[in-house]
Amino acid sequence: MKRIGMQTLQFASIVRTISQATNRSLAGTRVFVASDFQEVQPDNFEVAAAEWGLRLVHDEAESTSCPIILHSTYAQVDGTSMAYSQTGMSFAQPLTAQENIDRARAGMPVVSYLSDELKKSGILRGERIAISLIIEPKTAVLALELQEAGADVAIYATAAEVNQDIANELSLHSIRVFANENWTPVQEHEAALALLDELKPTIIIDDGASFARLAQLERPELMKNIKGVAEETTSGIRAFEAMEKDGALTFPVIASNDSMLKTGFDNVHGTGESCVTTFLSIMGDSYVERNTGVAVIGFGPVGRGFARRMRTLGYRVVIVERNATVALTAQYEGFEIMPLADAVRSCNCVISATGVVHTIDLETLQSLSDGTVVGVIGGISNEIALDDLTALTHQHIAPSVPVTPLDLGNDSTALLLASGDGMNYTVSGGNPIEIMDLSFAVQLNAVQMLAENHEELGARVIRMDTTIDETIARSALYARGAQIDEPSEAEIDWTRTRFSDGLQREGAEH
Repeated sequence: MKRIGMQTLQFASIVRTISQATNRSLAGTRVFVASDFQEVQPDNFEVAAAEWGLRLVHDEAESTSCPIILHSTYAQVDGTSMAYSQTGMSFAQPLTAQENIDRARAGMPVVSYLSDELKKSGILRGERIAISLIIEPKTAVLALELQEAGADVAIYATAAEVNQDIANELSLHSIRVFANENWTPVQEHEAALALLDELKPTIIIDDGASFARLAQLERPELMKNIKGVAEETTSGIRAFEAMEKDGALTFPVIASNDSMLKTGFDNVHGTGESCVTTFLSIMGDSYVERNTGVAVIGFGPVGRGFARRMRTLGYRVVIVERNATVALTAQYEGFEIMPLADAVRSCNCVISATGVVHTIDLETLQSLSDGTVVGVIGGISNEIALDDLTALTHQHIAPSVPVTPLDLGNDSTALLLASGDGMNYTVSGGNPIEIMDLSFAVQLNAVQMLAENHEELGARVIRMDTTIDETIARSALYARGAQIDEPSEAEIDWTRTRFSDGLQREGAEH
């Protein structure tokens, strides 16, 4: 029961504080609710927590097994206290780059287990692995584990996708780093080619198919070395499938993105949760009070994870979706469905979650009301048509800026989030550690497949066997203290029907 005079906390403040400060996943996590928290908890807390995926614990005897403990004015996460605030917070003593990497490694037990197996097998000795991913602590763990397993590793990222402190720390560990937060697009291009020329990779871990396509288009002489690519994203798989259809694919591509542990966890919970809490850190926990609606374009795993959490926080969410079956799914989950033109008139916040170039095209941009918030979750280059718009307005969009007033070229201005890039990794810490443990476990399996079986795989896009997902998921459950029954395979007697069963029962009765 709340005591008179106690100020009620906002659910948004609780999840943003913990998520943004720790890069921990709240979904799936055991959270102990202390007695003093119950005096100030939001009225909708139990329902909101369940929708978000928090596993609430009220028995004090179990509190020691909960990594998160909620109190009235602060939370404890792995023993570290942090006060709730309206504007975000950080640890009292900022972590060094190495401490951030160590914290990520401690939260990635499945990756550690699989890496140990790779080290024992020696299968990666002599492999040259190019990683083209966002450079942050979890990616650093992946790079270091591959190096420790015997591979020669180099890593690349664009200026908007690099945590420079982490990049510098990786260089100290003899990882070749091709990334700088101050590079221009020309320098980014030159650096990508330099990595290819120096490393001559045998395996590529790619994000958006950009790096592998660069190799094929501008360094075709290196393609004879390529055993294959492990692709991280939906947009990348689309590009590789287009190459395969045109007969241009000359190497196997493991569709890591299509693993259930990627789409069902990384996209729905990882990107969905971290983009919402990043949005809150930019716009404020009380933005809901002046928001007329959030139009989410695309109801795939990323859009769905974002939309459901925004609705949990009290936002009116409108879904824009071209696929009729997916749109119907969204409607049955309680969302409004509108065409894009109607949605941008109805809402003063527009978020793209498609991974498709020019999802928000120039015409749509110029139809926005003055002051409309516009952003991308997930994201590829120019998902918002900033190339077309800036060609008209000549505005320079600086990278990695939380909010940029965007000249729409018609006397109106929008508010551009995260410079039009994926907001959670551009101006925040990216997907949570526990989620990336699953995603990078999938990537390690993909790398192993390419190293062991590239000659048999053929030049095609390949979906991973579901048994790999099952093995990783069981390891993740075990690491998190859960146990389940072993699977069983029932023998199917196809001759047995309801009719034969009925006749057998009748015969037995007589």
